[in-house]
Amino acid sequence: MLTKLVILGKSDATIAMIMDNLESNNIFPNIDIVNNLNLIIENSFDNPKFKWKFINELLDENESMILGVSSPIVKKTILSKFNYKTFTFLNIIHNTASISKTIKLGKGNVINNHVSVSAHTQIGDFVNINRNVGIGHHNIINNFVTINPSVSVGGNVIIGEGSTLGIGAVIIDHITIGKNTIIGAGAVVTKNIPNNVIAYGNPCKIIRTNET
Repeated sequence: MLTKLVILGKSDATIAMIMDNLESNNIFPNIDIVNNLNLIIENSFDNPKFKWKFINELLDENESMILGVSSPIVKKTILSKFNYKTFTFLNIIHNTASISKTIKLGKGNVINNHVSVSAHTQIGDFVNINRNVGIGHHNIINNFVTINPSVSVGGNVIIGEGSTLGIGAVIIDHITIGKNTIIGAGAVVTKNIPNNVIAYGNPCKIIRTNET
């Protein structure tokens, strides 16, 4: 049973998602939120079913951990401050998610409600998959990817490290999306998209480079 959880970084939406996923599994650990990183403005957040507090430093490297942000670049920035390979990062998965037993799943992932992941898909480390996302078979989703609500990903798709898929984007079969690329909300991706670009539209077109 998980009794203690440390969340690195703070985004109200992501922390709310983590707590909702824990609650769906009837798990209510004590939570420490490490937010001395000066990366995100601190706003109030509360859920009376959890005991949580803000702390200014990481107290115990052996605690179970998760990232409390969704932005790929912020996730990488936080982890660059720690020797994260020595830490125990959990996967936080909502109990309504439908995930094939044949997938390969890394660490530090947050998978929200009503997500579906089909057979033989590989999901790396520190991936955020938001609500109502459908992911097909034999896909590769690399580290630090963020998939926003209601995205649909076909089969045999590769999504590069640190990329973001906007709300409602559709990625058809056999597409490759490069590293550090942003696919806009509602985009329909019918052709491969390279590294380090921003692309959107139907059909999806490259608009400019991604300078983050």
